[in-house]
Amino acid sequence: MPVPTITTLLPRHRGDPYDLGPGGLFLQHPALAACPWLVHGFSLRDRPALGDSSFGQSGEDVKPLPIQTDFVTGPAGKNMILVRLRQCHSDGVVCLDRLAPGTLPAEGDALITHRSGLLLAVQVADCLPVLIVDRSKRILAAVHAGWRGILAGVVPRTLARMQSRYASDPGHCLAVIGPSIGPCCYEVGRDVAAPFEEAFRGRPELWRDLQSPGRAFSAGTGPSDNPGNSRRMLDLSAACRCQLENAGLPDKSIFSHPPCTCCNRDAFYSYRGGRGSTGRMLAAIGKIC
Repeated sequence: MPVPTITTLLPRHRGDPYDLGPGGLFLQHPALAACPWLVHGFSLRDRPALGDSSFGQSGEDVKPLPIQTDFVTGPAGKNMILVRLRQCHSDGVVCLDRLAPGTLPAEGDALITHRSGLLLAVQVADCLPVLIVDRSKRILAAVHAGWRGILAGVVPRTLARMQSRYASDPGHCLAVIGPSIGPCCYEVGRDVAAPFEEAFRGRPELWRDLQSPGRAFSAGTGPSDNPGNSRRMLDLSAACRCQLENAGLPDKSIFSHPPCTCCNRDAFYSYRGGRGSTGRMLAAIGKIC
């Protein structure tokens, strides 16, 4: 199979720049790639060499995965210990100060470590994979944030734990939101729109109003202002950016315009695009020194 280029892989993407990793197995973000002491990657559809077509599952359960894989060893060029969680759309944060061999994955949706040799990973298929780095203290975090996790505050709670446990400074952090569903494809009902409108008052950038066929697309209005025939399109990445800004990250250190997984289903798995039946991708980050 020929290795794709970033242009052929994501022909419509106009957001944050991404590069293809070795062999075209995963995407990398230049802001993270600029840190020589860490490795990272956002896996692609049907590319990790795990013996099947995805990282696994059409649900959130974690099954044993081989560590010796092109995706896991590719970013670092060496073996690292892959660490994942039993994800549950929560605000649960797990700090890894030590890792006992053979221990089962813990439950939660964010991983933090200061240790080298660990590859922190979350699995996604439309939800936001958020990779956070304190460049001064070399603290890493990988976060799985869907709409429930955003409302629960998993991202600010991760940053708070980085501060309380490792004296991390948000001003020294950068955050990359990886491939996830965009406002172009994420239509929500009042059950989701109402709590977001309440939690993010005065933030119209979260909303895109896609009118009925033949009418114009507009941006920057809240759901309560919408006419009855409009569809409420939610920008989860914008909501996450708000939380990162409020937690103290500099604006220039937040990268929140990833490729849309639903628009680019040849490249990514999409839960919504697959109508609930799909594989999962990994977003992973680790410290090599």
